Amino acid sequence: MNEITSYSELFFDSLQSLARTFMTALPRVVAGLVVFLLGWLIARLLSRGIERVLRAIRFNTLSDKVGASKLLQRANVSLSPAELIGKFIYWIILLVVIITAADTVGWTAVSTEISKLLSYLPQLLAAIIFFVIGYYIVTFIRDLVSGAARSLGISAGRVISAVVYYLLLFIVTLTALDQAGVDTTIITANMLVIVGSVMLAAAISYGFASRDVLANILAGFFNRRNLQIGQTIEVNGQRGKVVAMTSLAVTLQVSESEKLIIPSQTIINESVRVIEE
Repeated sequence: MNEITSYSELFFDSLQSLARTFMTALPRVVAGLVVFLLGWLIARLLSRGIERVLRAIRFNTLSDKVGASKLLQRANVSLSPAELIGKFIYWIILLVVIITAADTVGWTAVSTEISKLLSYLPQLLAAIIFFVIGYYIVTFIRDLVSGAARSLGISAGRVISAVVYYLLLFIVTLTALDQAGVDTTIITANMLVIVGSVMLAAAISYGFASRDVLANILAGFFNRRNLQIGQTIEVNGQRGKVVAMTSLAVTLQVSESEKLIIPSQTIINESVRVIEE
C-alpha cells in the first residue's frame, strides 16, 4: 500500500513539474508566435508595396531593355524582375522575424544558425551581381569578336567567338563561385590542365595542317625580291608573263584566255627561267 502511495505521489509530482514548465514557457511561446505573425504581416505588406513601386517606375520595362528578363527566362524563373525583388525582400524580412521569434521563445540554436545564413546573404548577393555583370560583358565581347571576324572575312569567326565566350564565361563563373565562398581550387587546377591540353593539341594540329600554307607565305616574300610584275618566266616547261603575286602564289598569263597559278613554294623549289624580252 505504501508503495502504491509513493508511486502516485511521484506521478502527481511529475505532472505538477510538467505543468509548471509548460506554464512558464507558455508566455514566451505566445509572445514568439505574436512576433512571428506580426513580422510575417509586415514582410508581406512591404514586399507588395515595393513591387507596386517598382511597377510604377516601370522597372520591368527597364529590365527588358537591359536583357534581365531574358536571363530570368533562361533560368526558368517565371517571376518578373519586380516580383523577384519583392520576394527577396520578403524572405530577408521573414528571416529577421524568425530570428527575433526564436530568441523570444529561447531557441538560441535556431536563431544562431539563421543568423549565420543571413550574414552569408550579402556575400551571395555580391557573387550573383558579379556573375550577371560578367555575363553581359562576356556576351558583348563575343558579339564584338564575331562582328570583327565577319568584317575581316574570317570564315571561322563564329567558332573563334564561341571559344572566347565559353572561356571567359568559365573564368567569370569561377570568380563568382570564389566570391560566394566556394572552394574552386580543385576545379581551377583540373580545368587549367584540360584547357592547356586542348590548346596544345590545337596548336600542334594547326601547325601540321598549315605548314604548307606557311611555307608558301615565306616563299612569297623571297619571290617578290626576285620576280617582278611583267616579267616572262618559265617554270616546269610552263611559260608566261607574271601578272600577279601574292603571299601564296604567282599568277602567269600563259595565253590570251588562260592563266596559270603556281604556288610560291614551287617557284622556290624548282628552277625558274627568266626570259628577257
